Amino acid sequence: MAKDILDAVYGCLIAGAIGDSMGAPVEGWYYREIKEKYGKVDRFMPFKTGYSDGSPGTITDDTVLKHYLCLTILRRGGRILPEDFAQTWVELMNADRLWVNERLTQIKLKQGMNPWDAGQGNIPAGCASMAIAPVGIINAGNPEQAYEDGMAIASVNQFGSNRDAAATFVPGAGVDSVIEAALKCSSWIMRRAYELTFDLAEGCGSVDEFAEKFYDRLLDRSWPQANWKKERYFSGNSHEFVPASLAILRLCRGDVNRCIVEGASFGWDCDTIANVAGGIAGAMQGAASIRQEWIRTCETANAEFFREAEGDPEANFYRTAVRMVEALKNEQRRAGERADQLARILGLSGSN
Repeated sequence: MAKDILDAVYGCLIAGAIGDSMGAPVEGWYYREIKEKYGKVDRFMPFKTGYSDGSPGTITDDTVLKHYLCLTILRRGGRILPEDFAQTWVELMNADRLWVNERLTQIKLKQGMNPWDAGQGNIPAGCASMAIAPVGIINAGNPEQAYEDGMAIASVNQFGSNRDAAATFVPGAGVDSVIEAALKCSSWIMRRAYELTFDLAEGCGSVDEFAEKFYDRLLDRSWPQANWKKERYFSGNSHEFVPASLAILRLCRGDVNRCIVEGASFGWDCDTIANVAGGIAGAMQGAASIRQEWIRTCETANAEFFREAEGDPEANFYRTAVRMVEALKNEQRRAGERADQLARILGLSGSN
């Protein structure tokens, strides 16, 4: 269990980043290929990227977009609206660090498209789900509000059921309560995906066994792919990787280091799977539970990105977590003001 809220928030952010960077070199591989070459991906490796040197520990667009979402929350000092995120998108984002879906979104927003509708017509992918964790952080302890905010924010770059995979974590919560919150705060299509995936994982004694069954039964053959081959296909759909991530979380009993390794070794969209599973486990167990050499490597490898994004040589994942906790304190003050306002409206001011 995380020591405190800062340990939980930093654990969420840094574990997600570690999982993202660890899974990136083998993204698109099948789990059997990874198993044959590496056994398990339990270390950082270099990978080709068009926006950095791709040194071990370098993040991908998953964490880049997540950090920009953090920056939006920090600029606002608490919960945000799609308009706030759109402003960050237009003013701060380096399109070279983003996938084509997000580059198209930036063009739409710069041309004045309504942020609440900008995701319409985009590639139906998990680009919102992979980066939505900060919405869970700023709504800590309130899964229902996190789900509503997540759906709204996801409208900026997604549409339809790919907006539905936003959930939250409750600091100190266990795996079962996280999964219960995900099932409760879901649309029917995502709840169906969760239940099918969890049923598949229920009888598995290992993540390897789960991967074998998942690839056989639940991969999405319909996802857009220019060079589609029936014997080898790829999907970046939230309907798959979010349930798969939570199933890995359960099979690893919430162990953050295992979640990162198993997520990165799962193949297919494994940078995102390790990001999501690792981030949730990191929120539950805290940064103190993560291998410290992983943290040091990831923080060092992404110093250039933070200087670019914030113009501050001291910026990093830890400092972001500290500022996110301050934003949570702002939410606490606002909640108190709201409680006082309701008391006045109801004529309860001064009552015992």
